[in-house]
Amino acid sequence: MSFHARSSAGGDPWEYLRRKALEQFERHLEEGRVDEDIVDLLRLVNNTKNCYTTSSCSGRIQVSCGEHPGAKGRLVVVAKWHRTVSLQELVSVLDSLQEESVWLSVHPPIFHVVARDLSVARKLLAGARNSGFKHSGIQGLGRRVVVEIMSMERLEVPIRVQGVEVVRRESLPILLETANEFLLRGKSRLGVLRKVFTEACD
Repeated sequence: MSFHARSSAGGDPWEYLRRKALEQFERHLEEGRVDEDIVDLLRLVNNTKNCYTTSSCSGRIQVSCGEHPGAKGRLVVVAKWHRTVSLQELVSVLDSLQEESVWLSVHPPIFHVVARDLSVARKLLAGARNSGFKHSGIQGLGRRVVVEIMSMERLEVPIRVQGVEVVRRESLPILLETANEFLLRGKSRLGVLRKVFTEACD
């Protein structure tokens, strides 16, 4: 059955896509695939009349292997945490890796919100940017109008490049302290989004 036929059977195509996304959200929630510290925010958006969420993340620290962090399809994530990380945890992961290039990254909170139309998307984008989520933008203008909301706390550090240890073990504590600080700084911004979502999406 085509998308047109399915959506027509359910009425408004936007409402059809919204319903499917909310069903998937509930499945992911049951499977433990939703970051606990943003469940309330996601539910807030999904209960509005003009927006719903797709993939979102509350922020994470990760260790990956590959030529560089932007090597899509070739970058392998070997560990990730949506919380602060201990030195013992990080060292344990690094000791297990034989790959030539290893990266430590901090990814900021990111939300993908589908808006009913461009006017809602623009309002949402303005609110997000004014609240400190400066790296936000409208990502799609086709079948769905998607607003990507992201803060600035991002960090990419090479631990090992082409077999050469770039970061010495004695420097790992200060690097990890910085990574944890970036993660917490990003998560501290989450509270302001409640007002942004309420004002733009309802």
